[in-house]
Amino acid sequence: MADSLERRVVAAANAALDRNRFVAPVDVLTGLGWLRAEHAEAWRRGRVPYLERVTVASLGKLGKALRILRRWAERRGLQPRETVYVSWTKGRHRLRSPRPATRTWSVPTARTGSHPN
Repeated sequence: MADSLERRVVAAANAALDRNRFVAPVDVLTGLGWLRAEHAEAWRRGRVPYLERVTVASLGKLGKALRILRRWAERRGLQPRETVYVSWTKGRHRLRSPRPATRTWSVPTARTGSHPN
């Protein structure tokens, strides 16, 4: 089970990294099929009070997936960045999400270092 989850998390993270040059937990959860794009958008628009409410995985599975994601990012040499998610609404209020889900990992740039091979 863990090996299967790890493979799925890594595949979703690689896809997000290739697409965006950074990896956000929301992208990985969407890639896993645990968070539908329209639910992520509803959360971003402030229509859902917290992200866990619209995921189809238990808190235990979410935590495990986010730990796998963190280890994957560290092995890749990606740089962690705390991300404040704000709503896409006029008031731009801060969105609630699980603490580990507020981190993104990005490819180092020329200013911050070189991308490891």
